[in-house]
Amino acid sequence: MIALALWLAAAPQQHGEHPSAQVPVIEDAGITLDGLLNEPAWQDAALLDDFHTVEPVESLDVDPPWEVRIFRSATHLYLGMTFWEPEPEKMVLQNERRDALLEDDDRVEFVFDTFGDGNTAYFFQISAGGSRGDALIGDNGRRFNKPWNGFWDARVVRLPDRWIVEVEIPFATLTFGENDVWGANFERGRGADRSTSRWAAAHREFRIQNVREGGELSGFAGARHGAGVELRPYLKFGGRDGAALASDDGFDFDGGGELSWHVTPQLTAALTWNTDFAETEVDERRVNLGRFPLFFPEKRDFFLQDSTTFQFGEQGSGFGDSGSSSLLPFFSRRIGRVDDVEIPVDVGTRLAGRAGPWDIGFLGVHTGAEASVGVEDADLFVLRPSFRVDNDLAVGGLLTYGDPALDTSNTVAGADLRWNSTTWLPGNTTVNAFLVGSDDGASGESGFGFGFEGSFRSEDWRGSLRSLGSDENFRPALGFVRRPGEWLNSASAEWMPRPDGEIVRNYKFKFTPFVWTDLEGDLISGGLRVVPFGVEWESGDEFEIELKTDHDRPPTAFEIEDGVSVEAGSYSWEQIEADFSSSDARPVSIGVQASYGGYYDGEAFNYETSVSWKPHPRFRLRFAYEENRLDMPAGDLVIRVEQLNLDFGFSPQLTWQNLVQADNESDTLGVQSRLHWLIKDGREVFLVIETGWERLPDGTIVPEERQLALKLVWAVRF
Repeated sequence: MIALALWLAAAPQQHGEHPSAQVPVIEDAGITLDGLLNEPAWQDAALLDDFHTVEPVESLDVDPPWEVRIFRSATHLYLGMTFWEPEPEKMVLQNERRDALLEDDDRVEFVFDTFGDGNTAYFFQISAGGSRGDALIGDNGRRFNKPWNGFWDARVVRLPDRWIVEVEIPFATLTFGENDVWGANFERGRGADRSTSRWAAAHREFRIQNVREGGELSGFAGARHGAGVELRPYLKFGGRDGAALASDDGFDFDGGGELSWHVTPQLTAALTWNTDFAETEVDERRVNLGRFPLFFPEKRDFFLQDSTTFQFGEQGSGFGDSGSSSLLPFFSRRIGRVDDVEIPVDVGTRLAGRAGPWDIGFLGVHTGAEASVGVEDADLFVLRPSFRVDNDLAVGGLLTYGDPALDTSNTVAGADLRWNSTTWLPGNTTVNAFLVGSDDGASGESGFGFGFEGSFRSEDWRGSLRSLGSDENFRPALGFVRRPGEWLNSASAEWMPRPDGEIVRNYKFKFTPFVWTDLEGDLISGGLRVVPFGVEWESGDEFEIELKTDHDRPPTAFEIEDGVSVEAGSYSWEQIEADFSSSDARPVSIGVQASYGGYYDGEAFNYETSVSWKPHPRFRLRFAYEENRLDMPAGDLVIRVEQLNLDFGFSPQLTWQNLVQADNESDTLGVQSRLHWLIKDGREVFLVIETGWERLPDGTIVPEERQLALKLVWAVRF
């Protein structure tokens, strides 16, 4: 019903034909990657210059203009892009480092659907400041793996009236079939007026990640991967614990690596041994004030590579908890970690890619023993096949085996259906449905889980329906279940109308009811989220008011913290929240959020604020503070979390990131300092220091375990 109502509210649109171009083959072009585009080959390249606006007004001829030139050799793809800028003093140049978040920077983004199937693609982005980023796209934009890193290079030159990007992408970085035609799209983000313009599908209901709406580039038949073999060894010199660092055996050398090869141009196999995650960023601290576990995302590179192939289960975010996942039958973070303790990954294999209409993902890992948490060696396996019925519909399965924490068997098997269409309604419509079961050797019990998600996106409307849950015996040892034995039903409708004028970009109104029950339908918890008013100004500043109502029936008492508990019973409460954030395009930006109201049988006041200072693309300082005050019958609580980010960029290739975090629940302060020298993609050096201090009950401050790691990664391709 929601999808139908939104369809009736959305004005039908006639979208133009997809643009196309022929990519010429130019061998021995003699390209020097310097951003100047002064080689003769650029004059013979295909020229794209017919771009149209997406924001703030749709489908206008772009002004100022920009152009893309593109050609290829047998082994590389080359792009030269020129962006005219009549107001260079207003350009937003805030980021240089690899994989920075480029929401407000002057930037270009482009995607290549190398199989031409309208579902999977490679995403690239480059800022006028020199930052490079990339990602994997799945299910026509529904799945987006931003941490993926490929081998490619780019140079940026800024002139008085324009900025220029020169890009070189080896075909060995990409997987593709024998098809001559690739899907593609290009988008410019301009900082001076926060405008965006695009080559194909210049409509707000689509994003550049919706690759099915892109244009077409032909001329790729005969492109070569080379041998398709990559060896990525590493050497690490490090130590742990401040006391041990002074001893003879405090430091040690270690090594390992990864070997990958293209079994076919579409299918890649990888072997990893003595896998190391020393350079992985630490998790952001969060304090859990509820009765269900928090969800932390995967950050380790080995498991993020090809991760869109392995995704199964819930795709949206949770309702009424902390806005994160609630049911994932496979969650790679379970591998190599038990009770937040790292478990050694001795050896692993991965096969990912496609064969005909099949997408295939296989992962096998042998983890070592860890006496501190009583974990023995374990063999873990994941199989994720998917069959593409047509451009809109795919059906697939999941099979996992093994328990990383116990020396027992655990098997999970399931099937899913995914449907994604940009033609059924005037916008983007998606459906994700799955059914999965588990057989646990430790308990001897079997359980099941299920889910359905439908979403709709048009120019001014967003809508969704969700239903997912599991029985109490559903235990995926390699998965994540926030609330076993419970069933979530939720809906959401959001309207973002755009007024005439040059001050307000759009207003926002949102309605989101949700309810958790047991499998018999008896109420456990639920609530309603209403945004009666929200506004985004053309400047990028945003303001929103949200009204919340909640109901919960905890069956047993649970402790919030420090002996302050909530007893079993039935509770209802309301809260109001206000949120303001200024545009990140400014050198100084702020965010403020405050909420007040009930919380179970007490009252709660939450306050969050952040201040960012970005005077130069090579420097960023950010301070964030969160305070929760609870006035409960069992006692009062004041919980604080502080975070300080201090990042330096000596060049786009050399960065130094520092993160300091503290909270008064654990009474600890932690520091991670990461120096990263990107010699070139696949060849990099990391120096990582982690340290911290704990305040004991008597007020004494003592150091925690300290770690130092110097890691060299040196990839070689054949």
